Amino acid sequence: MVTRERMERIERVVAGRLKGLAVVCENFANPHNAAAILRTCEALGILNVYIIEELVPFEPSRAITQGAEKWLFVKRFRRAERAFPELKEAGYRVYAAMPGRGALAVEELPVGEPLALVFGNERDGVSAKALGFCDGTFRIPMWGFVESFNVSVAAAISLYISARRRRDLLGTEGDLTPREREALRERYVELSR
Repeated sequence: MVTRERMERIERVVAGRLKGLAVVCENFANPHNAAAILRTCEALGILNVYIIEELVPFEPSRAITQGAEKWLFVKRFRRAERAFPELKEAGYRVYAAMPGRGALAVEELPVGEPLALVFGNERDGVSAKALGFCDGTFRIPMWGFVESFNVSVAAAISLYISARRRRDLLGTEGDLTPREREALRERYVELSR
């Protein structure tokens, strides 16, 4: 049986879930980074995580995720050619984290429509293949001598800014339809037993 307090928490969490903001992790080598991104997504209410593991198997550290993956929809793909068409079919605009000329500042991303942010391998970044599927690139403005963030930090900053901007634009905490909220509520109740 689920307690009243637990049901209240489930209601709050469901009400704040965002389906219109997704994250894509491509070929992460460090399991701590993958785990940290899953945990960040769950904490920020981001529901959909797409994992591309062509070169490196996705093995997030459970000690770091703290069970976050249980509350998310994590979709795993062996090939980028399968992941990105699914995102496009779901209506997402796709932007890759990649500093450089022509990259939008993270604050300029189009959060008013479904948006997926792509983060690449710690050493090599987003692959050329994945970039071919993207609508554009974005960067996090920096003012120091160091010109990059760890990928999990970059994801946390980008996702926080994008989630906050989306919620402000929508005027609500979450963007699920009533039917989607009901289905998610049922899932979370079942997972809480």
